[in-house]
Amino acid sequence: MTQALCYQHMSAFYGTSQILHGIDFEVYPGEVVCLLGLNGMGKTTTLRATMGLVDRIEGTIALNGVPLAGPAYRRSQMGVTLVPEDRKVFANLTVEENLRVAIRKPTKGAGVGIEDTIRIFPRLGERLEQKGGTLSGGEQQMLVVARAMLANPHYMMLDEPTEGLAPSYIDAIRDSIVAVKALGVGVILVEQSLPLAQSVGDRFHVIENGQIVRSFTRDEVVADPQCLVDMLTVD
Repeated sequence: MTQALCYQHMSAFYGTSQILHGIDFEVYPGEVVCLLGLNGMGKTTTLRATMGLVDRIEGTIALNGVPLAGPAYRRSQMGVTLVPEDRKVFANLTVEENLRVAIRKPTKGAGVGIEDTIRIFPRLGERLEQKGGTLSGGEQQMLVVARAMLANPHYMMLDEPTEGLAPSYIDAIRDSIVAVKALGVGVILVEQSLPLAQSVGDRFHVIENGQIVRSFTRDEVVADPQCLVDMLTVD
């Protein structure tokens, strides 16, 4: 059986409104797939559909050949986790408590521990006893990414993880993506920062009006960095 998170002819709906129209792509272990496009084109809906957070889908989303089904917590148990845009932390828990509640034993190998996340995000190590709700926006973003890593998923989805962050925080988010990729975790990255996407991505899909209109490999982007800029520039 091919190990992959596969989207086959996947369409997604909110009520009677169809947002996605026949999405097809795969994510393999240890690769980063970037979903790019202007706002409102369906990138976030793709991630939400994966977690069962849309009203309904048509087509299939399958993890290693097994259709994803049920509520979000069940899909998380199957090995898929989402870091959403809204940086939800447990405001009344300390940073350390936020991290500890997220720990899940990996199905194989050593996986990620709290010490690993602190090496990537040393600022969190300085804030272990501080309440999550008192952290800055950038620190909260690092915390939610660290929690996702501690769940030791097979696939991790990141929705605009660097939006509004200072460059030092962006570097830390990049390091976290590289780290989970090295552990064989597949990553879906929705990101407006082309430099970040280009630095970590293996494959790139441009979404317009709920459809994938162009796809690029890393080699194609390295050979012609302007190709993504041209696709994402508003005339």
